[in-house]
Amino acid sequence: MSQNRHVRPTNLHRLFIQSMLSRRAIKEDVALEMYKRAVGACQANDDTFRPLHETTIRGFRTFITDVSDILHDLGMEVVLGQEQTGKGKSWVVLRNMDPTEVALQATDYTPLEIDYYRRVVKEIIESYPANSISHGQATTIVGELEGTMARHVAETLLDSLCSRGWLSKSKRGRYTLGVRAISELETYLKQQFEDYMQNCKHCKRVILDGVCCSKQGCDAHYHSYCYSAILKLPRPSCPECKSKFSEYEPSPIGEKAVSRAEDEFTGLRNKRKRPRGSTNRNGKGKSRADGDEEEDDTDEDEDELEEEEGRDGEGAGSGFIERAGPSGWRVDSSSRRRSIVPETQYLDDEAEADDDDEEEPPTSRRKSRR
Repeated sequence: MSQNRHVRPTNLHRLFIQSMLSRRAIKEDVALEMYKRAVGACQANDDTFRPLHETTIRGFRTFITDVSDILHDLGMEVVLGQEQTGKGKSWVVLRNMDPTEVALQATDYTPLEIDYYRRVVKEIIESYPANSISHGQATTIVGELEGTMARHVAETLLDSLCSRGWLSKSKRGRYTLGVRAISELETYLKQQFEDYMQNCKHCKRVILDGVCCSKQGCDAHYHSYCYSAILKLPRPSCPECKSKFSEYEPSPIGEKAVSRAEDEFTGLRNKRKRPRGSTNRNGKGKSRADGDEEEDDTDEDEDELEEEEGRDGEGAGSGFIERAGPSGWRVDSSSRRRSIVPETQYLDDEAEADDDDEEEPPTSRRKSRR
């Protein structure tokens, strides 16, 4: 976007900007209708008014470029964002150009609510390859806050964050980052979570949902809609490593990377660094459910962690459990980057059940209850 243009604001620009300030993130088709109505309102007020651009999608996109030029001196701009799932529908987002702490806190949310959102974002990003968390996990985060927040308050806050585009809730009930968050916080996310953030090799935009090439040594990620576009080519293959997708089926990224059973989990995940350029991949990857055999490698300290997790999720350890993800990768805990947020740990239901069976036979447990 050129910063040298000088667009003279009109009532049409002012009316559209006022509408964007009240909503901040809108689907492009809705924004286009809003633009048409703004043109109609200006013409109703002034019979001689004529918009500089047509009321078509092409004219509208040129119009929002003018709006961005007008807002540039105020440190704001209007950009187009895309949904991560489905066909990648376009959104119009009014965002701050300054990624500093001051800009991130320019909101009507309280400091406690901002802290809660930051922790939700951290859990989502560090849940790779799921890049999403369940409703139970989202509400469990209140136990980490320095202040007091009831779970029903957190649920109301989650609804608010979704309605404002900061979060997105899927039909499965899992939370991931919304279009507004990805568009407005992109610089911040890449600075704070550089070991996890990835760009699509096709469109070069941030990816949180899609697929990852499963060829050993290749770390190329693609949005679902970008992957679909590649499949339409005569010989669909990974643009990065040139391997055929028919031979190396990509591994899922996003909520498709976790089973529906995990939607019921309420514990917070162990943090793992996303391996950049890792060569420790399976040929085709495997789902989390297929990685159960890897979970037996955990040490004896897991029993103590299970007991801590039983105390309303208050336990927080310094280590973490190594597990195989859908692509079969593993990470040494010593390579993790430190964070100011206390790490939490959890074991899934199946792992807990397996540990219990190994510690004490069923008959012994029944005798102990007598």
